[in-house]
Amino acid sequence: MKRACLLHCILALLLPALAAAPAAWPDTPATPPKKKFRKLRSPLKALPKPTRPVKEAPLIREPEAAVPPAKYPTELEAPLPKHPFPVSLLMGSLRNGMFIRLPIVDTNPNRGFTYGVMPILVLHGKDETRIRHIHAPSVTHNKTFGFVPTYRYYYYPTTKANYQARASISKAEDREAMLQFEDMDFLGRDIAATAKVQYDVDGSKRFYGIGPDSPRGAESNFTRKTALYNFRLGLPILPESGLRFNFAHQLAGVRLAAGVIDDLPDIGVSFPEVTPDHWHQDAEFQLYIDYDTRDEAVTTSRGVYAKIMIENSQTDWGSEYAFQRYGTDLRAFWKPDPAAKHATAARLRYEQIIGDAPFHLMPSLGGKKLHRAYGDGRYIDKGMWTASLEERVTVYRVGVSGVSTDIELAPFVELGTVFSTPKRMASRYCRPVYGIAVRAVARPQVVGSIDLGWGQEGSNVFMDINYSF
Repeated sequence: MKRACLLHCILALLLPALAAAPAAWPDTPATPPKKKFRKLRSPLKALPKPTRPVKEAPLIREPEAAVPPAKYPTELEAPLPKHPFPVSLLMGSLRNGMFIRLPIVDTNPNRGFTYGVMPILVLHGKDETRIRHIHAPSVTHNKTFGFVPTYRYYYYPTTKANYQARASISKAEDREAMLQFEDMDFLGRDIAATAKVQYDVDGSKRFYGIGPDSPRGAESNFTRKTALYNFRLGLPILPESGLRFNFAHQLAGVRLAAGVIDDLPDIGVSFPEVTPDHWHQDAEFQLYIDYDTRDEAVTTSRGVYAKIMIENSQTDWGSEYAFQRYGTDLRAFWKPDPAAKHATAARLRYEQIIGDAPFHLMPSLGGKKLHRAYGDGRYIDKGMWTASLEERVTVYRVGVSGVSTDIELAPFVELGTVFSTPKRMASRYCRPVYGIAVRAVARPQVVGSIDLGWGQEGSNVFMDINYSF
């Protein structure tokens, strides 16, 4: 249309001028012959009419001159913000990911003071920013176990599936080999499938006796050697309802041996009645229904998770022990808006065993995942409950090589206890915990945290990866 209008204008100027020019050139006779000339028609009438009415012509404009991007950079072309020095010191950019220099400072009450380094290599897929691979080797030093090299590998083929491998070794009783698989959309049919094989030797285990009033002065040390496998298969009850019916099985061989901490008495001296002298086998079959509407299983910010479980162990089914376990696990996460910088997380967990079970299979309170001010297995009995409330606030967002990581501060409070039966539960044995966690969250797959908790027996620091509670 623009070219047609321009042609109209050129013809309107040239054709009348040609019509007014001399009829003959200079070398022709002066008196031209009389000849009738046909009146010329306006050239505009001979041309096709424009397809739009003339009154719409002002809508057709020439494109504006392009603005050089150097003078007016777009948002994508703007220089990236400079991160604070501590962030720049910890994180570096790579062509297809980022490199994290993470120091390790852990005051786990069972292992004692541990320090070291963990260089983490985070790689995303080709032409995407979703994390695909994480390599996290580390070297730590501990007074009891000396230098412990560890290698961790995480692979995320989809946003709902992951593979994990971990291996460590030391001169003392501290080594592990573990493989784990998890897929919450197995075969693309909303089926939950998990499997794990592990061999673990941990010489830092502690035992204080059984009951909610076990004294701290009764602390003893032992080494636990475990070889196990377990698997779980969860089938959807209703399509896209979040409800699944799950079947799980675990088979394990466990041996308790003398501890390696010289400052503590051995469990065989303090509690000879609970110390097995050879490998013992336990096998558990578990049925449970769970309801899951969480946005992500690890980097959770919204949704609900609820689980009701029954577990059975019988001598006829390959176990040395006969007992039943009942339990429930309730978790809720609130975020007022997807763009909000804070989220609330709450949890309530309850377990009860009926029958004959060794102490290392009983419910326990303590550790990173259950009561973050006490060591693993600080309180042990046939029953346990714990409750947690945590407020997670995003204080900084780091964008490195297309990978976005939120730095969160999460103050928390917890309360829990153990008991032999629900009737024997006593409020005076409820153990309060309060503290704060520093979390690094790379959605949707990865979260690392450092938790500092205070309880009735002092404070402790825990470090872990990929645990949401």
